[in-house]
Amino acid sequence: MNTKFTEQDRSILQSYDSVVEGLAEYLGGASEIVLHSLEDYQHSVVKIANGYHTGRELGAPITNLALQMLQEIEQSNSKQAISYFTRSKNNRLMKSSTIAIRGEAGKIIGLLCINMNLDESFAGFLQAFLPQLDIESRGQQEHFASSVEDMIHETIERTIEAVDASPDISYANRNKHIIGLLHERGVFNLRDAVAIVANALKITKHTVYLHLRNNASKNEKKENK
Repeated sequence: MNTKFTEQDRSILQSYDSVVEGLAEYLGGASEIVLHSLEDYQHSVVKIANGYHTGRELGAPITNLALQMLQEIEQSNSKQAISYFTRSKNNRLMKSSTIAIRGEAGKIIGLLCINMNLDESFAGFLQAFLPQLDIESRGQQEHFASSVEDMIHETIERTIEAVDASPDISYANRNKHIIGLLHERGVFNLRDAVAIVANALKITKHTVYLHLRNNASKNEKKENK
């Protein structure tokens, strides 16, 4: 039977749209990511990425295996996800995982399904996990610190190293660039970040705030041009 949804249920399910897109980008073209809504089993697919693996599009019905996995999850006291192997209608071997999405009162309102095409060439599959120029250029080294304060300190250290190594940044502009980069990296969204940065750079908190205001003003002028 279909599940009667509330507006909150629909909002919860819609919030998974970005999860579908993110998983598809992370896992690459060998993956198919599907979001099912249990409000209407006849048209359960409300979001799909790389649907060419199974030939499905938005509005496709729920599958027999998805129904079976839903039944197993509902009957289990602990399972929230089930992984299994299956074959698509064009006989491609798939490793699949069905994950329950719960709404109000803990009822299951949707399923997030991940299907990996194991018949994809190894070279094609591996390509998704090798550095690409457009992805590699985005980020810094990720810091797996034991506390938020440690993470802030590590980010400050790496940022200082990068600025000090740049021949294009004068010493007079050093702190301004460091604070600007730390702002871009979201450091100042964290508690006590201003005090920690001020201490690391041996300047006052007032000076940190001054650089942040100047940076915000400069960005605002760029946006208004």
